[in-house]
Amino acid sequence: MAEPKCPECKIEGIHHIVSKDSHEQARDNKAWFQVAHCDSCGHIYGVFSKHVIQGGKSGPQLVLNRI
Repeated sequence: MAEPKCPECKIEGIHHIVSKDSHEQARDNKAWFQVAHCDSCGHIYGVFSKHVIQGGKSGPQLVLNRI
C-alpha cells in the first residue's frame, strides 16, 4: 500500500499527518475545529468541525484566544 506524501515538503508516511484543536472555542472551552496538518512543514490538509450547533437553541458563542 502506498504511503501518503505531503504536496509541499514531499515527506512520506501517514504518521506525518497529525491534528490539533483550533484556538477558536465555545463557551465551554471546547474547540470548534480540528486542523489536520503535516508535522514536518505545516501544510494544512483540512479543517474539520468538532462543534455541532443544534437547531432551536441559541448557538454557542465563539471565543477567540490570542496567543
